[in-house]
Amino acid sequence: MTQNSLESGAAWQDVYVAALLELDQKKLQTRIEEAEQAIAARYAALDRACDADEAQRLADAMNNLSVLRREANAA
Repeated sequence: MTQNSLESGAAWQDVYVAALLELDQKKLQTRIEEAEQAIAARYAALDRACDADEAQRLADAMNNLSVLRREANAA
């Protein structure tokens, strides 16, 4: 995935959903890392003053990935 596609509004959501839906434990950590990278790239490109709602969605997604990582490591 290119940097431009990671920075687009919809791209991070696609990668995030893929991580949430991954059932294969061997692939889950990679999916989480990819989603975190996509979210971080989008957040860096975001004008937080104009896009406060999306900034909040990005923060929520990162928190959800943190929980998913913790649960995956506990399994």
